[in-house]
Amino acid sequence: MIAELHIIQNFAPSNLNRDDSNTPKDCHFGGYRRARISSQCIKRSVRCHPAFSDAVEAAKGETGVRTKRLKARLVEVLTSQHSKTQGEAEKAASAIIDLLGFKIAEAEKTQYLLYLGEGEIENLVKISLPSWEELLKLEINKEKKKKDTTIPDTLKQIQISIKSIIGKSRQSARSYAADIALFGRMVADNKNMNVDAACQVAHAISTHKVEMEMDYFTAIDDLQPGEDSGSDMIGIVEFNSSCFYRYSAIDISKLKENLGFNNDLLAATIKGYLEASIKAVPTGKQNSMAAQNPPGYVRVMIRKDGFPWSLANAFQKPVFPNKSNSLEEESISKLEGYLDSLKKVYGEDSIICNASFNIYQPGNGSFTDLITNTQEAITKEDVR
Repeated sequence: MIAELHIIQNFAPSNLNRDDSNTPKDCHFGGYRRARISSQCIKRSVRCHPAFSDAVEAAKGETGVRTKRLKARLVEVLTSQHSKTQGEAEKAASAIIDLLGFKIAEAEKTQYLLYLGEGEIENLVKISLPSWEELLKLEINKEKKKKDTTIPDTLKQIQISIKSIIGKSRQSARSYAADIALFGRMVADNKNMNVDAACQVAHAISTHKVEMEMDYFTAIDDLQPGEDSGSDMIGIVEFNSSCFYRYSAIDISKLKENLGFNNDLLAATIKGYLEASIKAVPTGKQNSMAAQNPPGYVRVMIRKDGFPWSLANAFQKPVFPNKSNSLEEESISKLEGYLDSLKKVYGEDSIICNASFNIYQPGNGSFTDLITNTQEAITKEDVR
């Protein structure tokens, strides 16, 4: 079963997601330049939104943390939950990371970002405590640069257990943190840690062609002498105002597998994902532009044939506003028309849920109805 999310969302002047030159990201689609928000930006906005974590925690699930600062987090758990001293905790944390197969680079950080569930981090600590003295000795020998830094037999089983905490070998039905279950995890140095994503997220693209604009700004020193004039700071910020089409798809069967076949957590994760996707807005330049514009249109479709439909091609030809309809309204109309065309060709018998709301058609669906109808459809189906 596939759950698909389609969103039309118009933003006021903004720079929500920028490149290395601070310019709003863009791309060419259908032969025209379009504004773009990267899928990475969207996924981070979703997984960091309270609606997602609240829904997951209500079902006794957990969310993950992406960090290079694993050592600092391990030290925090050891000192706050297990009353270890700061010095010993730092040595043990370094040893745990060594046994896990990673190296600590500059500033006490791992070489690259690791994506771990909070439960995984706490279990790394718990499984290491019975061999506390051996852990400290291993790290002390390393610090003294002793030749014999081989892992003693007493720690080899601990090393196997530590690796299994975040690997696939632990058990056949493994439950990962909800956001890791959705978006997956890839670790080049340890393929056993990899988790296949259950959710695909497209780059959001504008339904219309876009031209970048520039904001020339100045700032004046508040303590500038009265006889002086002029600005003490001058700069330029690029921005645009765009109406985006956003698309994502969840393989419900894969998500259920990644969540350890926990039906309650499955429903909560999908609920949290939908709510956060609708409510979350990227944070780029928001303090200076405040483009807090909710979606005007949302549709969720659940289908049983595993044949997802992105509706991006509805906008191969750029949309234009007219005297009767706004840019957002015209974009909704184009999307609905394209969807109807696909239904006529491919049929719609496999669609078991088709919930939507449109702010320009009051009374025809709501945010609450959309979430409720989606959850009910997932609950009724036997997801294998």
